[in-house]
Amino acid sequence: MCDCCNPKTPKLSRRHALAAMSATVLGPFLASGISSPAAAGTSSAKPSSGEILLRGGYVLPVDPAMKDLVKGDVHIKDGKIVAVAEHIEAPKADLIDAAGMIVMPGFVDTHWHMWNSLWRGMVNDATDYFNRHDLLPFYSVEDHNTAVQYAALEAINAGITTCHNWSHGLRDYNDVQAELEALADAGIRAKLSYTGVVRGVPTPAADLQRALDWIAANGEGRLGLGMILDGAGEHFVPQVALARKLGLRPITDHGSFMAFPDLLGPEFIFTHGPGLPPEAVRLIAAKKIGVALCPATDPMIGNGLPPIYPMLSGGVSLDNISFSIDVTCQAPADPFACLRTVVNSSRIQQVEANKMTGDLLGIAHKGLKWAFSYRDAIRVGTLSGAHVLGLSDQIGTLTPGKRADVILIRTDAPNMLPAANTNPSYQIVQHGEPANVDTVIIDGIIRKREGRLVGVDVGAVIEKAEKAQADIRQRANLPPLDIAL
Repeated sequence: MCDCCNPKTPKLSRRHALAAMSATVLGPFLASGISSPAAAGTSSAKPSSGEILLRGGYVLPVDPAMKDLVKGDVHIKDGKIVAVAEHIEAPKADLIDAAGMIVMPGFVDTHWHMWNSLWRGMVNDATDYFNRHDLLPFYSVEDHNTAVQYAALEAINAGITTCHNWSHGLRDYNDVQAELEALADAGIRAKLSYTGVVRGVPTPAADLQRALDWIAANGEGRLGLGMILDGAGEHFVPQVALARKLGLRPITDHGSFMAFPDLLGPEFIFTHGPGLPPEAVRLIAAKKIGVALCPATDPMIGNGLPPIYPMLSGGVSLDNISFSIDVTCQAPADPFACLRTVVNSSRIQQVEANKMTGDLLGIAHKGLKWAFSYRDAIRVGTLSGAHVLGLSDQIGTLTPGKRADVILIRTDAPNMLPAANTNPSYQIVQHGEPANVDTVIIDGIIRKREGRLVGVDVGAVIEKAEKAQADIRQRANLPPLDIAL
């Protein structure tokens, strides 16, 4: 949370939804790879729920106790995965032909500052990004809603079915409800982490409970609450106790909690990680702390590669390592690129540890057994992320009985190949991109189908986000940017 003043802001209108979208997904698309037909207008179809049968796809369940099916069916009913088998009869189900597609759990993000998605085109490096936090006082309450709508729909379009809205720009409860409403309207599964100390003042239990009550009444089982403790200072210990008393998960900040080793536990999330010393890795492993790597933003700002190999070598369980989008004002919501970067980072770090950097033929001839595989990457992007958020009993695999958060990835695009006996893990991580996401189902509700977001006027939402950025810049009297960079 920035130590910014809080000017009087307009009251949040109820549910903020544009009239044409009030019962459907709200938010935007942008650099997530929406296809041009989807970007052109509105799908008139409504998000469908009830009973769905995914037929004839390559089923990648991720559950270690389940085998892949080269050709299989997934049956969904009342928001749950009912069965996974080579052939299922469900005559009353909405049938989706999954031939030529990979059927797998949706991606799970574990750390995303969704409120600053509106800064796209305004920030370059780390200095630009942190300087732009001075715009927070010029946000209206509705701007918080718009920004999170904008980010949430990009997530869904890219195949991210769960996100962790790391809301460090909250000023009061009105902002909280604005962002919760955006998440609920979008239909995404999400945790929102509430700022535990705002400008040196601890957030009271009554406000936290108010958010929990709103979630219970409006979240439809898809939303949860955590706590952020950046800059908590002397309030850190009592606010952790309060978070635990209220059952909030995750508890997180940008690493300062490592100074309280006796207080830490598995509900904590450590973010970023480049340059992390070995003793910190050992503490994370011993306390079973979750890790949210930032493979899109850390390399982009020069902060370093995600330290996946040092963490695995230091004893951190794969179940506790996840990926995060971090900020979409500097990088798109692209889980495929994120997981690809994590794999590449691990290989670079492993080669460095073997003192073989630059010896291309030596690497090839030695035949290193990679410590982190493509299968591991997919697990990090799904089941491990769910575990880090405390949701692995509900999502993260295609296990019957879990909630139906499922995506279908086309393999018949120019960047993919639907040939027999090819490795789907290679295809997803080495070649995949958001444009390949054909269908997204969250909690048994279809939010994207045949490459098009369902029930959304994408142009209208982008226009709303564009206007919000312009209004914020005008209120802040921000000078024109140097666009020659």
